[in-house]
Amino acid sequence: MGAKGPSPSGPMATTPHDAVLGELERGPFSSALGLRIEARAEGEATVRMPFAERILNAGGLDVPIHGGAIAALADFAACAAVWTLPVAQSSATISMTVNYTAPALRTDLVAHARVRRAGKRIASIAVEVRSPEGALVADALVTYKIA
Repeated sequence: MGAKGPSPSGPMATTPHDAVLGELERGPFSSALGLRIEARAEGEATVRMPFAERILNAGGLDVPIHGGAIAALADFAACAAVWTLPVAQSSATISMTVNYTAPALRTDLVAHARVRRAGKRIASIAVEVRSPEGALVADALVTYKIA
């Protein structure tokens, strides 16, 4: 996940970074997963990935959501959190570690990302991915280039 900004704003954009966040949602991969930013504040973002058959492992509707889809959700949420920082001028994932703690079955997933530390060029972001009921599905530590 990565972005360059600022760019033209969308209908609800109020700052250049809001425009970038809107562009992130409209990206082809993000759109394919249905990712939507539900809330944001400086250094934080909450993103929802709705349940859909296309994000499942093989085997029908009762199998767990694919780990790659969960990782993509965590990366997207981390990127969104980075773009809530006033210093963000560009972004690119440097590294990501994902720990899967429980299977996700037939549920939306919600990721909450929080910037733990941001310097001039690098940011460290903690992400928790949970079911809407609050069950922890995965957590991630993501490092982003921000300049």
